[in-house]
Amino acid sequence: MANHEKEISVAERQIYILSLLSQNPIGYTADEIVEKLKKWDVVLTKRTINRDIDELSMSYAIEEEERNGKTYFLARKFSMANIDLTIQDLMAISFMQKLVQQYEHTTLGNAAKDVLEKIAANTGNLNKKHMEELSRSIRIVDKNEWKNQDVKPEIEQLITAAIEKQIKLEIEYYSWNSDETTRRVIHPFRLTVLDQYLCVEGYCELRQAVRTFRLSRIQKVKPMKEHFTMPEKYQKEEENKFIYISGKGAEMLRIQFDPETGRYVREYEAHRADRLIENSSGLLFEKQTPITPEVVRWILKFGAGAKVLEPEHLADQLRIEAEKMWKSYSG
Repeated sequence: MANHEKEISVAERQIYILSLLSQNPIGYTADEIVEKLKKWDVVLTKRTINRDIDELSMSYAIEEEERNGKTYFLARKFSMANIDLTIQDLMAISFMQKLVQQYEHTTLGNAAKDVLEKIAANTGNLNKKHMEELSRSIRIVDKNEWKNQDVKPEIEQLITAAIEKQIKLEIEYYSWNSDETTRRVIHPFRLTVLDQYLCVEGYCELRQAVRTFRLSRIQKVKPMKEHFTMPEKYQKEEENKFIYISGKGAEMLRIQFDPETGRYVREYEAHRADRLIENSSGLLFEKQTPITPEVVRWILKFGAGAKVLEPEHLADQLRIEAEKMWKSYSG
């Protein structure tokens, strides 16, 4: 079935046009572009083509030539021959190459790797040898390339396309917390990287909240016909996250950290607080946040170095958990 104008995004439509103009040295007329795109199952009007070319010409080198009473459009491909690079540039490229190795199992990671290799290949021979030496001087500890090895390329590509077109997806998702696979309809907002895992972030109709889904746990994806719009409050919900998970019903979280733990929190976890206050007992941590299971796990990792002052129900919950731990170890 043909993709009509309203069924593809402006960006995707313009990529089709730019791709056409870049591959033919004699160019195309607007009428020829209309006919050519029909073969790709993309149906556009001549008026839309001319408007898109006007917009593209603001960012790309699109030329017009008059031949036999017709206007032909051409786009010159970009080349990267004999790039001049500084030592700092070479170091940055070597560093980025090391970083993208962590995502070698993903389509995005491979695309990034190819781009960096193209840049490196188009510089001088001396620079190439210098980059080899620089590469040996950079080491990333705990790269964890295995973290994304279960990401299926076809699933990643479907999700990327759905983000671009703003269409809903039906997914089958394995949840580690519940140890079960559920079928959900999500509105994919964007790809995100959490703890080096490639994820998709969006609204989940099942949970009726914004959720983050690890791509390696998505077993099936089915694009739907329905479109979605990005909610205006999305960014605000993002700011309401403690680490990864957003929730409803924010409360004042107040934690007293002892001096040693407080030093660690100020050094590594200060960005999670709305306010940090030095006092005689150590460090007082204050944050307006929903009390999610993630918050509970975060506090528990500090053991006796953290004491919840507010809310009271959270302090009770942690005391019960501590009693269970004591019984487990004393038994």
